Amino acid sequence: MTLIRLPGLVDVHTHLRVPGGEHKEDFASGTAAALAGGFTCVLAMPNTSPPLVTAEALQVARDLARTSIRCDVGIFGGASPEHVDDLPELAEHAIGLKIYLNDTFGPLRVEDLPTLQACFTRWPRTKPIAMHAEGQSVAVGIGLAASYGRPVHFCHISRRDEIELIAAAKRA
Repeated sequence: MTLIRLPGLVDVHTHLRVPGGEHKEDFASGTAAALAGGFTCVLAMPNTSPPLVTAEALQVARDLARTSIRCDVGIFGGASPEHVDDLPELAEHAIGLKIYLNDTFGPLRVEDLPTLQACFTRWPRTKPIAMHAEGQSVAVGIGLAASYGRPVHFCHISRRDEIELIAAAKRA
């Protein structure tokens, strides 16, 4: 049997459910599972209860993480129409910004152009933007990325037409 050695892997999209969904998973169980699978770092999504859309909410999650994590953890902040002015402060504590263009639970869906534009102008260029985009909202994300000259990580891509659209944008 040949043994293959890899460096520690990074999972850039996890749902550790803290705060508010600990009955599904928490920092201890999620990071233990990550380590068992060879992942030494996980990045947690902000669609928790309450959602991680302010520096204060994110700090609560970070404090809870410190007491129970078993590997490195980064936490995404969430874009929200009601908290777009808070993005610069949120950026000081978040690993990146998650923008939900499609249906999601709670107040995290961003669908109006002024809020999307504010997300791209107020979020630091040194930190990543991830987008929950499906179907035609992938085109919206590509347009924003091109308009603002920033890379975007698309989450939940599963259809051939979405993959082809992203590939065409990369070739352009």
